[in-house]
This record gives sequence, C-alpha cells and structure tokens, in this order.
Amino acid sequence: MCLIPMPKVVPRYKEQARERIVDAALRVFAEKGYHEATMEDVADRLGVSEGTIYLYFKSKRDLFKAISDLGEHDVAEVLSSAMRSDDPVKSFFDLATDVYEQYEPLSGLIVELLAEASRDASLRKMVRDNFDEDRETIHKFLMQLKKRGRIGAETEMNSVSMAILSIFYGYAITRLLGVGRNEAKRACGEAVRLMLNGTLMSPQRSASS
Repeated sequence: MCLIPMPKVVPRYKEQARERIVDAALRVFAEKGYHEATMEDVADRLGVSEGTIYLYFKSKRDLFKAISDLGEHDVAEVLSSAMRSDDPVKSFFDLATDVYEQYEPLSGLIVELLAEASRDASLRKMVRDNFDEDRETIHKFLMQLKKRGRIGAETEMNSVSMAILSIFYGYAITRLLGVGRNEAKRACGEAVRLMLNGTLMSPQRSASS
C-alpha cells in the first residue's frame, strides 16, 4: 500500500506527502549517513517507488535541505518563546538545546557533512548557507535584546552571533562524543554567559540605566 499520495490538485495532499518523505529521509540519513544514504533507501522506508520521491525532491541535497529547513523553523519558534522570558539568553539556550535533542540522531551526520563539504563545493555552499541562516537568526535575536537595553551598545553583534553559533556546534560535537547532556549544556551555557559578561544586563539594571 502506497503511503504517499501522488500529486493531486489539492495542495494539502502534496504538503503531507513532502512531510512524510522528509521524516523518512531524516531517519535514513541518521542511520546510514549522508554519503551512504540514497533516494531509493528513502523510498523503501516509505514503501513507494524511487520515482515518487523524485516527484517532490530533485536530489538528495534538496531532500537534506528540506530537513535543515525544519530546524530553521524550530529555531524561530525558540527565539519567539525566549523573548517572552525574564531571562531571554538562558531561555534561548535551554530551548535550543531541547531542539537539538530532538535531532540528536543527526549529530553524526553534521560532522560527516562538514567533512564532505571540504571536498564538494556544492555541498559546502549548502552547509555554509545553513550556517549563515542560523547566524542571522541569532543576530536578530541579539538585536532585539539590544533594543530593549539588555545588551550594551558597544557589543559587536556580528561577531557575537557567530561565536554563539560556534558554541552550539561545539555542543553537538561534545554530545556526539558521549558527554552527558547536563554537563555539555552547563559548559556551553557558561561559555555564552562569559562571552556576554559585562554587556548582558538584568531587567533591573537596564531599567535603571
């Protein structure tokens, strides 16, 4: 029985099919790695023909990009929630690491992609684009804090946003190496705090300045 409806005039069916494919691809990539996984593997996971997958995604890279886009949506939700917190930076880090745990099976894939990207220009561009999108999202979050007077005006946001993203990459690698979640989270959270030390203001301080 085919689990994926063929393209129809009703857009909702097409979107549901894409979601099922992306979910299956995430599991296949996590199990086999990006290099070994094939479109046929994804089709087999769903019980459909390989041609059906190509109706929705032109290549394995396009399929992986769709998985990355899921993460982008989650990050946006995290930032929206964090801005409503009394301690936005702590809330952001707590929520972001929770999102990471959802994608933990892909942590090895991240390392593999970085290695593959060093030899493949098109893959390198995809990885770099994802990095830049994440950095821009963090930059916007910090700018909102700055406008609220929670971060000192002298803070250089481009550098800080890249540094915070690098810390998250480090969190993924330490978890992959077997470091416990609480230990890794505490260490990386402290790194963010130290980096913002002297510029991150409490609500009381920013209100009285």
